[in-house]
Amino acid sequence: MYENENSVGMRGGSAFTGFVMGALVGAGIALLLAPATGSDTRRRLRETAQRLKNSAGTKLGDAQTALGEIRDDAKSAFAAGREAYTRNRQQRSPTTSDSPYATEPANPRP
Repeated sequence: MYENENSVGMRGGSAFTGFVMGALVGAGIALLLAPATGSDTRRRLRETAQRLKNSAGTKLGDAQTALGEIRDDAKSAFAAGREAYTRNRQQRSPTTSDSPYATEPANPRP
């Protein structure tokens, strides 16, 4: 569509390289300016990772419970709908004498 599309802006590979370089520079600056010692930083990272793990586990459990409840509700609704459909169909099924379009069935039921 555009003749000079690749010459305008950064290509995908160049953008990714820029992102990685920026992340590395930012990480280096953060380590240089960090007010805590290495052992304190590792401890804080470990505690944060543990909190995130616990939080994720709790949220996963909540999600599984909610999905189980939704599944049970859907099964109940499906069963109720099937029952209502069957009941309605039985009530509305015309007999051969009631319908003006009725013909003798090809395979009569016993």
